[in-house]
Amino acid sequence: LFVSPTDTKSWRLKYRFQGKEKLLTLGTYPQTSLKEARERAADARKQLDGGIDPGEVKKEEQQAADPITLEQVAREWYEKQLPAWSKRHSEDVMERLEKNIFPFLGDRPIAEVNAPELLTVLRRIEARGAIEAARRVRGICSLFFRYAVATSRAERDPAADLKGAITNRIPKPRAAITTPDEVGALMRAIDGFAGTYTVKCALQMCALTFCRPGEVRTAEWTEFDFKENLWRIPGNKMKMRMDHLVPLSRQALDILEELRQLTGSGKYLFPSIRTIERPISDMTLIAGLRRMGFEKDEMSAHGFRAMASTLLNEQGYSADVIEKQLAHSPINKIRGIYNRAEYLPERRKMMQAWADYLVELQESR
Repeated sequence: LFVSPTDTKSWRLKYRFQGKEKLLTLGTYPQTSLKEARERAADARKQLDGGIDPGEVKKEEQQAADPITLEQVAREWYEKQLPAWSKRHSEDVMERLEKNIFPFLGDRPIAEVNAPELLTVLRRIEARGAIEAARRVRGICSLFFRYAVATSRAERDPAADLKGAITNRIPKPRAAITTPDEVGALMRAIDGFAGTYTVKCALQMCALTFCRPGEVRTAEWTEFDFKENLWRIPGNKMKMRMDHLVPLSRQALDILEELRQLTGSGKYLFPSIRTIERPISDMTLIAGLRRMGFEKDEMSAHGFRAMASTLLNEQGYSADVIEKQLAHSPINKIRGIYNRAEYLPERRKMMQAWADYLVELQESR
């Protein structure tokens, strides 16, 4: 009989199974009498004699009486992954689950979910035209189902049976303006942007740095080194998970100097209009382009990268220097980790020349 510090009394059986000492609770006193506790202990010993762990038997009985749901396991798996994930990725995973999986399968016992019913839910995502989202959600489901199998909450991973069942996405290049005349028109449109000033600056920084839209919109003031004229983007924000250096041209520095008077007291360069605790959303830059009259098949927020890559390659700049500035994954990833500043002098010259070229195109008619 075990008596806790709060004076709760419970019957316990200490035993060994496969060389490990374990403890089995047989009931609380006085709800469970000594006679009942002895009978339960005798049953447990019979299970041990038969090579069965009575603790596991009790766990299975509890699960059968109150089966664990898909959402419970998914959230448990999610919490265990958080230390290794970036904030952006963790938010993206949970948003996908809460929007696409939990409303339809969250209350189902995870051990009973099968491939056909999971496919039905994924087809809902496909029906919206979000093919890539459906594929990613299937991958997320496979991860937490495998966790459920490993922790004895499910027998198999039904998401694995759906490989190939989701419509293949036809790769489509992101829309980008790549001719000098059109680039000049784009830069003039941004210069005359009638929307929010911070969005105008964000679009200008996309053009001048040709960083990914997510890297621009989540830029923080602490990442900028105004002595070295460098933007140091930490690896947890980068697609390749490696720190990235962005040389700042005179034009970029001028924009930052003006912007600092407006948002410099906060965390983000481009805070949301709703709260300074968050940056502008990924749709804000796209909305800015549409407001200026650029259709989705004409220019995208990601298109500034293709625009710079195309024109810089046409002007004869080294492909290695351009690729390094685009932060594309190096062939030798280990070498890339130790050479974050590779080609930095060449990139400084190229980024200034690129900014000057954009001004030239903007002023030409």
